[in-house]
Amino acid sequence: MTEPSGQNPLATIARPLVWIAMPIMGVVNQYLAERSAAALAGQSFGLAWLWRAVQTPWIDAWIVAEIVTLAAWTVVLSQMSLSAAFPMTALGYALVIALGWTVFHEPATLLQGLGAAAILAGVWLLGDEPAKD
Repeated sequence: MTEPSGQNPLATIARPLVWIAMPIMGVVNQYLAERSAAALAGQSFGLAWLWRAVQTPWIDAWIVAEIVTLAAWTVVLSQMSLSAAFPMTALGYALVIALGWTVFHEPATLLQGLGAAAILAGVWLLGDEPAKD
């Protein structure tokens, strides 16, 4: 499906999805994972744990977020090669460190900061490529 201009509308949204939405969705998924784990803390793994997990709204939200992430990733990969798109998702690693520090009050070390900076530099060096035809 193409627009009258000849450009595929998915190609227009693929780049913002991979640069903005995918890292943000990664952070959202990790936030919901942490909340889900906290809701299930102290429960021994087994059928009772599974039943409690099914009843936890954090798990429901996490499943929805994963479905949205899957849809966005599918759009991205329909327009970009995996080798170009996947490194860009690494921006989420730096965002998750910030999430842990700001929301969950986890310590953020100098080494984590340097590692995040190295990841961001690597993503920048890898660059990106034009959309698939």
